[in-house]
Amino acid sequence: MSSQAQAAMSDAEYAIKFRRSSYTVLGWYYGSLYRMAKGVTPYDQALFLRDAEYFSVLSRLAKEGFITGSESGDTKARSEIWSKAEAFKLANDLLEVEAARLAELAKNADFTAIQTQFAKVQKTCKGCHDDFKKSTN
Repeated sequence: MSSQAQAAMSDAEYAIKFRRSSYTVLGWYYGSLYRMAKGVTPYDQALFLRDAEYFSVLSRLAKEGFITGSESGDTKARSEIWSKAEAFKLANDLLEVEAARLAELAKNADFTAIQTQFAKVQKTCKGCHDDFKKSTN
């Protein structure tokens, strides 16, 4: 995006673009972790560790894009993000904790423990989607 185009966007529009992009990148690494944890692709410890570490870092980004004024527009964010801000913060904090645990566990070769922790990450993601993301049906 050119700096001129960026300057023409409002803070709210840019915040929405930022968080959508953040979730897209987060989803890329989630997909890789999912496929290995579920046996869809062969488990590669080095790749899993790298992707888990990226996922852990990325899990901390999108929340910064939920600024006041970005409740409407091209967004899948539900109004509960703002009306239940503390619950949303706690959900984000939990994702950060579970993602960090996954990255830490990925440093060893205990694949069963990794799969168990990945299931916790999945549950955390699903909970936030259920409570704070608009349905795409």
